[in-house]
Amino acid sequence: MTGADRKLLSKLLLTGMWAVIVCIYLFPYVWMVLTGIRRPVDTLTMPPRFIFTPTFDGFDAIFREVKFQDYLLHSVVVAVSATLIVAAVAAPAAYALTHLRMRGGIFLAAILVARMVPGIAIVIPIYLAASRMGMLDTYAVLITIYTAFNLPFAIWLLRGFFREIPGEVREAAIIDGASELQVFLRIILPLLSAGLVATGVFVFIAAWNEFLFALTLTNAHTATAPLAIIGFRNEYGVQWAAIGAASLMISSPVVVFAVIMQRYLVRGLTMGSVKG
Repeated sequence: MTGADRKLLSKLLLTGMWAVIVCIYLFPYVWMVLTGIRRPVDTLTMPPRFIFTPTFDGFDAIFREVKFQDYLLHSVVVAVSATLIVAAVAAPAAYALTHLRMRGGIFLAAILVARMVPGIAIVIPIYLAASRMGMLDTYAVLITIYTAFNLPFAIWLLRGFFREIPGEVREAAIIDGASELQVFLRIILPLLSAGLVATGVFVFIAAWNEFLFALTLTNAHTATAPLAIIGFRNEYGVQWAAIGAASLMISSPVVVFAVIMQRYLVRGLTMGSVKG
């Protein structure tokens, strides 16, 4: 076997390996799409039936009978609000921990520990507190919880991005007479746009997909989209077409958002990966 043959064989094996990995990752999403556009009998048939007559009864059921658009609206309000608040708070906090003279080591360790606390461990105290304050089944309680849980991660991630910006940039601006606020808003923040977008994408996805606190703290008025799927399994059985359609509607905005922001996401992750 010549060197050219070995190189060709290596490329074929590598291509085949990546094709298998792509199929493994995409299969759940493809199966979800198929479940949403076919009849339950086609979904449950063994072996699986890939040739069928498409139907949109699942989408009709979730939008006409369940009013799924209301759940989507609740998710949009909560996820977007939490993302904007986290970005507005995490950016100056990360800047202060990176550039200002302060003892941030203990604080960084504290916020990382807070991020590692499982939600199930504190959901009951949070429920009792929200009940006493009259905040159950409101946007405010979900936005507050999602902000609190995602803020430590956002600060930690943005701190890595801030450390990638040379300190000489800030020092030169201060020598020219700029205040810390002016340096942050007019110089550092524009340079950090990619990292800020990357952080926002992660926070948005976490808030959009969250289930436990939404299930515990909300009811009909502010229930988010993931909670709607629970109603498709009842005493009459499992409505597979509705579940597939709802899952597609929940996942599609996140996928589209990530694809649109892909350039900023990759640039931001690369920017924050060199230094810790």
